[in-house]
Amino acid sequence: MDFNPFILEIDIISVAVLAVMRFGISEYAIQDRAISAFRRLVDFSILFCILNSAGGFIPSANIPAIKIINCLKIITCICMGCSWFLAVFFTTSVSAYNLRKWFTPIILPSIIVSVIAIVDTFSNISVEPLEMKPLVWVLLNVLTILYIVSASLICLSKARKCTNRFFRQKLYLISFIMALPLLSLILQAKYYEMPITSPTFVVVTLVIFCFYKERRITSNSVTGLNNTNKLGSYLENITQRQNPAKRLFFVKVEIDNFKAMRKKHGKDAAMEALQKMATFLRQQCINRGSFIAHLDKSSFAIVTECSSLSELETLMNRLIATSATSAELAQGSWPITFSIYWSEFGMSTTRTVDELIDESAKNCYKPGVKG
Repeated sequence: MDFNPFILEIDIISVAVLAVMRFGISEYAIQDRAISAFRRLVDFSILFCILNSAGGFIPSANIPAIKIINCLKIITCICMGCSWFLAVFFTTSVSAYNLRKWFTPIILPSIIVSVIAIVDTFSNISVEPLEMKPLVWVLLNVLTILYIVSASLICLSKARKCTNRFFRQKLYLISFIMALPLLSLILQAKYYEMPITSPTFVVVTLVIFCFYKERRITSNSVTGLNNTNKLGSYLENITQRQNPAKRLFFVKVEIDNFKAMRKKHGKDAAMEALQKMATFLRQQCINRGSFIAHLDKSSFAIVTECSSLSELETLMNRLIATSATSAELAQGSWPITFSIYWSEFGMSTTRTVDELIDESAKNCYKPGVKG
């Protein structure tokens, strides 16, 4: 086979990037089915890059070795596509039953094409031509496209049905990212000598790896509170398993004039204000078992279960009264004041997480102080 130093260089870089991802997945994380499937995807990708470069060092006269390398590359590609699909499948699926239901249609095509490739290889192991039959490559491309399109459509379908804004945006992003290897396959067909598909696939895998790592971050580094990843998961769980004896409330606490104060006093003063506000909320809710999170730049969320609306009002009144006498909030670059908004889950207008958060903006319990 012809040695191409450019392809070798790309494969070395790809293996280096994939190896970083491979060793960046902790043993604890692989207990997650989606992460486990993703790790297999990285392993098969590394193997493909090694086989791709190794083929360039085999003399053209060694026909059996070349055919075996080509066969292994095809099988590895099939395993990559299957792992790719399974990683997305597990990410978007909440039921193990879905795997049992779809296991055969997911795995069977891969097994069939792999068997065809093996039979084609060993039936003419020492006879030219070196390339495998066109049917094998056609089946490989069809199967690859099928896995990519299916994964993208699953993400898109899940995003459209998702009622949790914290997850929906990321699902739309993954759905778009999944389509990039398909575009690279189309370009590769036109520019056959250019190694376009492999680098694109590695970059997309890296993006998905970053998504998995980001999803496992559950606290905000500035405030030390839960972040939106944790808030989204918590709201998803508690709204589906709500205590029937309690009423579920969402409280949004927003620092007044934060953007203007940040512009006037600087980034460090704004970070200090966020830290003070986080400490204040933690102190006021410590004995209630409420869930507190940093919602966005200047807002915090409190999710709490109460027996009645008056119990929630007691909490909000305590926040207001305590803040008026808090020396910590009064000190610093500017006196910290805040607005309070609230909503209740399970009403006619709050049957989803999105509706719960949006509805809170309509119920202002404490108006903000205009600066």
